Amino acid sequence: MMKKGFTLIELLIYFGLVAAILTAMVLITLDIILGNVKSSVEQEVLENIRYASYRIQFEIRNADSIDGSSSSFGINLATDSNKKVSFSAPAPYDPLEFRVKEGGKLQIRSLGEIEEGEEDDDLEWKSLTSSSVEVTNLTFTNLSDGSSESIRFVLIIKYKNPTGVSQWEKEITFEGGAQLR
Repeated sequence: MMKKGFTLIELLIYFGLVAAILTAMVLITLDIILGNVKSSVEQEVLENIRYASYRIQFEIRNADSIDGSSSSFGINLATDSNKKVSFSAPAPYDPLEFRVKEGGKLQIRSLGEIEEGEEDDDLEWKSLTSSSVEVTNLTFTNLSDGSSESIRFVLIIKYKNPTGVSQWEKEITFEGGAQLR
């Protein structure tokens, strides 16, 4: 009479094969998940730097002149939330100011929109970056000469990484400039 069943060696081979297949499936799934996270982090930083740099260039190009009293040129606005850069802009937006608020949020406001009876601090700053990124450097350099007024700026935005996971690390530097019209 023949006994049916598996030998110990056959069971070990089957369990080894199943374990190898499951390990491969888990690793592939983790790579897909982490790849999606990395892609979304990169997309968030890229969207923020594109919009912020476009808006800065747009406002510089449309400005009438550089505010002569602005001593914030050549200073990293991200390291001092009390500093701001001002431009004289066409009515009703004159003057126009940029600052980096504590926490790394790039903001803009137009003091020309102040209504009678309001104070400067009452006017709300508008954010140009989302809360998931921070501006670590925003430096304006006045390149004006006798014939034209030009501004160069360096903007560095990085993703706020709450977990410290390397896939969530992303920082982009943008160097741009514009000439006032």
